[in-house]
Amino acid sequence: EAEDAAEKYFSVDRFVGLPPVMFFGKFYSGLVSFWVARETDDNDRKESKKWIKRGVECKDKIEKLSVSASTWNFENKLYLLQAEEQFCSRNFERAETLYDAAILSSKMHKFVNEEALANELAGHFYLETGRRNRSVHYFSQAFEKYNEWGAVAKANTLAAYLDESDR
Repeated sequence: EAEDAAEKYFSVDRFVGLPPVMFFGKFYSGLVSFWVARETDDNDRKESKKWIKRGVECKDKIEKLSVSASTWNFENKLYLLQAEEQFCSRNFERAETLYDAAILSSKMHKFVNEEALANELAGHFYLETGRRNRSVHYFSQAFEKYNEWGAVAKANTLAAYLDESDR
């Protein structure tokens, strides 16, 4: 049911012809698509490939915006989408580099919320690839940045990952 709702909402053509500011939705669509692809990978390879394709299409749109509209606004988003794509492809070394690039770009461009998000997703990456100790650093940074941004409730959801690491 959730998958059907996501499919309807994240239609690839939804943002075609809209001004660049509307492409932020494409960024989040790509992130969700890559996440769903990983969640369905073990159960249904065909379904996973569909979601990866959707994520890649979103990433390609953001890449075009990064080049043609505003590197400042889209570079960090592109890096994060590329990291998620590499995670799905099990190219973990490249994913690590891209997560760090997304975090650094977000920091340089003062996108505190997206720095928090990149740290959170990197934390999940390390946790899901069996590197719990390394994930703690990224979840801690995400916690700090979400609080800095004022998203206290979101920061508190990460406390579970941080508490779990103490065990």
